[in-house]
Amino acid sequence: MSEQLTEIIVNEVVQIYLPSTNIKRTVEWYKNVFGFQVIWEQESAANLKLKHGPFLFIKKTSKKQPVQFETDEEVSPVVSFKTSDLNRLHEKLKSEKYQVGEINQHGEGINGSYKDFNITDPDGNLIEVSSYPDLNLEQFRGY
Repeated sequence: MSEQLTEIIVNEVVQIYLPSTNIKRTVEWYKNVFGFQVIWEQESAANLKLKHGPFLFIKKTSKKQPVQFETDEEVSPVVSFKTSDLNRLHEKLKSEKYQVGEINQHGEGINGSYKDFNITDPDGNLIEVSSYPDLNLEQFRGY
């Protein structure tokens, strides 16, 4: 019997790549807005990290190339960050004059409802911030 493919592949998201026209500015933005720590930074790229989750790899581009996608009714982010206090973070960002969207509340699924809002980084990358409740599937959390 052959080995299952899922048993020989490492199944973990290691890092997320985002484009930036100005590495220093983008690194400062992610540090100030979300509290990322800088692992390393160069003129052409930087690698950032939160306590949990994958690395955030910022790569220099010559022109803005915002990461997001459109559906029939909305523009959607590709990256979502979870916060333990969505309302407080939203108010803090608004008071510091960051361009944040309104807070939305979604559903009553198996894990409860969650709220989110969008914020755009300096290069136009659309980022979701959510209060998504912990999944009821501890074996899939990874920590």
